[in-house]
Amino acid sequence: MADVTHETVGSAADELFDKYLLPKAALTIILAASLVGTALSLDLTGQWSALLVAAKWGYFVALGVLLGGLLWKHGFVRPGDVDAAADYCAEMYRRFDRIAAVALAVVAAAGIAVLAVAYADAPLALRAGLAVTLGGTVAAAVVDTLHDAPAPERFRTPAGVLALVGSVLAVVLSAAADVALAGGGTVPAASRAIHLLAFAAWVGGAVWNIFVAVPTGQLRPTPAVVQAAGEQLERFRWTVRFVIPTLVLTGAYQAVDALGTNVGTYVGTTAGLAVLAKLGFVAVLFGIFLTCPMWRACSPIDGVCDLAEMDGEVGD
Repeated sequence: MADVTHETVGSAADELFDKYLLPKAALTIILAASLVGTALSLDLTGQWSALLVAAKWGYFVALGVLLGGLLWKHGFVRPGDVDAAADYCAEMYRRFDRIAAVALAVVAAAGIAVLAVAYADAPLALRAGLAVTLGGTVAAAVVDTLHDAPAPERFRTPAGVLALVGSVLAVVLSAAADVALAGGGTVPAASRAIHLLAFAAWVGGAVWNIFVAVPTGQLRPTPAVVQAAGEQLERFRWTVRFVIPTLVLTGAYQAVDALGTNVGTYVGTTAGLAVLAKLGFVAVLFGIFLTCPMWRACSPIDGVCDLAEMDGEVGD
């Protein structure tokens, strides 16, 4: 590989930093769309209040950060990454641990509020199952984040895998509670669960990419790190390729199930306008998803956006 000074690498990273505003803008839009969706779901069940919207939105965002982060930690990171770029993976784990600690605190606090207020009228079995799942997930995630060991020993630990499975189950049970309150059945509950899981995978992966992978990679832009970071980002990209249509299809189903197909409902009511706003957000996100790789704006780490460039440099 051609010699690259630290100054050159730093300059390239700084040059691309402004372009990297696109992924940050995407995360902002994802969060805004989820806030609209949370407010809409509470409004449709007659529970709307600013405090409850904030609590429930914080609950789902924190749960998404946990789920998506654990998916990246134990799914997008592969054994070869841990072996070839152990320091990089270890530092990513440490950064995520700090983010996970905040997410867990929000899940615990907001989860109590959601169970006590938003889901107070949901079936007892659902509430009890969700409470147990949240407790187990938080406990397992705490054990996983407090496990101080070299990167290979922190990869897919029993506690980490249990926390990932628990966070998935918590999202599914929360979706079931939402639909039960609206009087829906199995199909609406499945659609809601898939919708929330897609959101969680996207928001958690976006947080990891922006606040974990990139700052860690910028500190050590070696060939092994760039290769590992690029491959992990590509796995996240493939996930997003499925997430976008999933969000659109399940969101459209939920909208039609709740509001019907009358166009006037969507342009003449607050709920309908909220649905249209969410569709607009997803359209913008789709545009950003297409634009980022074309503009090499996926990451400010040189070579990560296009591994073919990296492979070419290695072959020089």
